[in-house]
Amino acid sequence: MARILVVEDELELSKIMAEWLEDEFHVVNVAHTGSEAQAKLATSVFELIILDLMLPEVNGIEICRSYRESGGATPILMVTAKKSLSSKENGLDSGADDYLTKPFKLRELSARVRALLRRPKAVVPTVLSAGSIELDLNARTVTRGGQEVRLVGKEFALLELLMRNAGKVITVDTIIDNLWSESSNISNDTVRSHIRSLRQKLDGDSDTKSIVTLHGIGYRIDER
Repeated sequence: MARILVVEDELELSKIMAEWLEDEFHVVNVAHTGSEAQAKLATSVFELIILDLMLPEVNGIEICRSYRESGGATPILMVTAKKSLSSKENGLDSGADDYLTKPFKLRELSARVRALLRRPKAVVPTVLSAGSIELDLNARTVTRGGQEVRLVGKEFALLELLMRNAGKVITVDTIIDNLWSESSNISNDTVRSHIRSLRQKLDGDSDTKSIVTLHGIGYRIDER
């Protein structure tokens, strides 16, 4: 299972790709414009990016190049209807790892996804810290003040999202976009329930609250 960002402006194709990848047990986020993709990449970490070349607002080449220049190391599979050698060269030179030409078979998409996910991972920080809270991405463990805190899947993912953006306010919509697939019917109440459960496990009866609520806006975990 991997967290995959699909950036595709053709709505029907993006839906088909997302459903296919979800059937293969991946967690899929979808962006339909270049600026939407950049916003998701700024707040979340994905294990694979499937990036259309021709997009509204910001094209795939610009997204790929700026992502690499900012230190982004996630494998990128670029997808386009352009079949010329120069288009492939531009895509690969901008930082893409592989190239898939439309139209394509979904089985070929799966094969390329598997191949990219098998590549050695880039060296990135594996422990996130915020105050007395530490989250180990490799061991999938959380401690507060040295004491282990046992979290289930969505709680761990929620805490990871907040800690990757420590000091920043994360909106409810951003949380839903990053933790659930498009096909999920998730309400604000679901997010509040997960926040409440996460707070209880992190804070217990302590007067010090690790997650701050900004009513009508979102949630924040402070760096200190």
